[in-house]
Amino acid sequence: MGAWGCPHESGGRCMRVNGIPCDPGMKGCILYGRVTFSKAEKNPPRLRRALEKQVPPRRR
Repeated sequence: MGAWGCPHESGGRCMRVNGIPCDPGMKGCILYGRVTFSKAEKNPPRLRRALEKQVPPRRR
């Protein structure tokens, strides 16, 4: 139920990255480094380090 469709995906394959299976956020993807994913391993190392430095919100 997504509202976004990648213009580089065709039949589950990424035409931007040599026709390999589409994995949003993979290196070479137009989303790489531009968005934050809920799965930390999908984020680039630079973004992961920045997120780890953030102080978690205080609980009441």
